Amino acid sequence: MRFFFDAGSGTVLWGEMGPADLDELPISAGLRASLDRLAEEYDGSLNWDYPPDPGPWREARCERFNAEVRAVLARLRAELGPGWEVEDEFLELHEDPELDRYLADPKGFKR
Repeated sequence: MRFFFDAGSGTVLWGEMGPADLDELPISAGLRASLDRLAEEYDGSLNWDYPPDPGPWREARCERFNAEVRAVLARLRAELGPGWEVEDEFLELHEDPELDRYLADPKGFKR
């Protein structure tokens, strides 16, 4: 399985045929809820009006999210056990260096 975020997909786990069904995995309900919540939170990191523009998260929020993702991924691997391989394809989030400029003038912002 592959672990990564895909905006709007509602999941973070992918099998050969697409999104993995978390209900079919031998993991706890609490871990399922954490995975679902992280997918939802990730969507909040994006600028849905125009995705190439900076998202709303400051670096501190990105760091908290990245740490939580790492903890949940470790928990996932532990609950699945050694018979499962989970490829980590998570790209850490960081504050866009142009966020302040964007916030000063969102409509006039150009990269």
